[in-house]
Amino acid sequence: MIGKTLSNRYKILEKIGGGGMAEVFKGKDTLLNRTVTIKILREQYTSDSDFVKRFRREAQAVASLSHPNIVSIYDVGEDGKIHYLVMEYVEGSNLKDLINKEAPLDFERSINIAIQICDALEHAHINGVIHRDIKPHNILITPTGRVKVTDFGIARAVTEATITYTGSMVGSVHYISPEQAKGKITDYKSDIYSAGVVLYEMVTGKVPFTGESPITVALKHIQEELPAVDEINPEVPESLQDIIETAVSKDPDERFSSASEMRDSLVSVLNQIKSKANFGGMEGNNVPKKRKLKPLGWILFIVLILGGLYAVYAALMGYLIVEEVEVPNVVGKSLPEAQRMLKEKNLKFEIVDKRHHRIIEENHVIKQEPAPEEIIKRNRIVELEVSLGPELIKVPDVKGETLRSARIKILNARFLISPNIKEVYNEEVAAGRVISQIPEAGELKPEGTEIALEVSKGAKPEYISMPDLIGLPLAQAEAKLREVRLQLGVVSYQASEEYFTGQVIEQDVSPGEEILQDSTINLVVSKGPGPKPKNAVVKFRINDGEEHLVKIVVEDLKGEHQEYLNKHEPGDFVKVSIPYYGEGIVKVYWDNALVEQKPVS
Repeated sequence: MIGKTLSNRYKILEKIGGGGMAEVFKGKDTLLNRTVTIKILREQYTSDSDFVKRFRREAQAVASLSHPNIVSIYDVGEDGKIHYLVMEYVEGSNLKDLINKEAPLDFERSINIAIQICDALEHAHINGVIHRDIKPHNILITPTGRVKVTDFGIARAVTEATITYTGSMVGSVHYISPEQAKGKITDYKSDIYSAGVVLYEMVTGKVPFTGESPITVALKHIQEELPAVDEINPEVPESLQDIIETAVSKDPDERFSSASEMRDSLVSVLNQIKSKANFGGMEGNNVPKKRKLKPLGWILFIVLILGGLYAVYAALMGYLIVEEVEVPNVVGKSLPEAQRMLKEKNLKFEIVDKRHHRIIEENHVIKQEPAPEEIIKRNRIVELEVSLGPELIKVPDVKGETLRSARIKILNARFLISPNIKEVYNEEVAAGRVISQIPEAGELKPEGTEIALEVSKGAKPEYISMPDLIGLPLAQAEAKLREVRLQLGVVSYQASEEYFTGQVIEQDVSPGEEILQDSTINLVVSKGPGPKPKNAVVKFRINDGEEHLVKIVVEDLKGEHQEYLNKHEPGDFVKVSIPYYGEGIVKVYWDNALVEQKPVS
């Protein structure tokens, strides 16, 4: 691939990495003359047209994100059978390399990295994009310390393809949320869990769970609590441990309500750590030995002191004598309540931005600067970002869809499915498909609104007469059960000299017995050797003066099978030994017209 130019624009310069899904190259955009990162999908993904469509759609959605902590996607394209992604080129290394070299990381550094990860996630979540594969490998660190989160579109496309087609787990299971490990459809709180695990690894130098296989690790995320942080690194502040424990709660409802809430908690802890560091660092210098001054020296000294005191007094009369106050936490508060809380602290406020937020309701505070608990002088302005409430989105139409398809469609539209799915019998809608939805398709509702579904259980079961399956091959017996809405249960095998291999010997519900549809029927099937053949002698004369095509057919335990086919002249005497099994009927045809049949046993 080195030296190749994709779409007459992107020249591949060198390989810089790769993973299970893509190879990564450093490249050059020859049109804009800038260095870029080019990710080329591996062949096993490009051969799946549905995956490629999903990958392109999600990558294009992520391309709309614009944030200093998110790697920008410039282009999504294909060149022949090559499908590629063009991204911002970031100098530096990923967080995993940094952890491997330096862990455990300094607390301030760890928190600063985690704050920037939260900023990236909050921006993505607000815009309806969930990462689903947050791990140190996907977090780049520039030489200046800037965090850049990458692989948003790839993570989502791969996860959905996996849910839809295989149900297996994608990405590193060391950072996977319990709901992802269970194969459930996930939301933004899975990203918060993974971010908590990344923070855990930064301050301890270890991932919380290891095992012999990915499945083992995934099960631990589902079943076990993470080892306590202070058991690995006792120096970690308790307030930082609390943040990690909240982020990695097994129950999504007990985690932070948003990435911005986690960020604000991290900022508060960071300020506490800095304050303690400053306090602990205020040590006095060694006092030099005093020198005796002459009278003139004393006069000059006193003048200087008085001048200094006057300057200090003037300063104190100004800005320096302003009282300091602790900034209250107004995030999530209504605007009037936030104003009241700030006014009580003699702080001014300014609304610097208003935007939609999927969680925080209209006229409530999304973000504040300075952060809660920060110590500042009174009368200082606190900048507020205020919510316009969730963005109104058109509800998708999922009537007639399978439940799995409906889940994906609703999630992609940034809605949630009500956990109370109603299942009812319906004569017209096939089992497992959506009958109705509330709200209705096309209605405008806030993102995150729960959509209640009514799903068909198929036609209501009725009592029917049990069909006779004895003697049928197993495949035919199963098809006959499906025709009358009965389920095949346990199939066992036993030797039989009466029935051929694969034929049904017994059924646990007798033929003709009344049985409710959707019931399970257990069968016993022959494993041979089956009955031995008998022979019947068929004889007749062609006596009507014409030539005939003679065919002899047998119906017996083997079903219907042809045993003789030949042309005969007028006057021919036909005598044929015909094999049959068990009891049966021998049928003689002249030119496909039945002329004789007789039972044999």
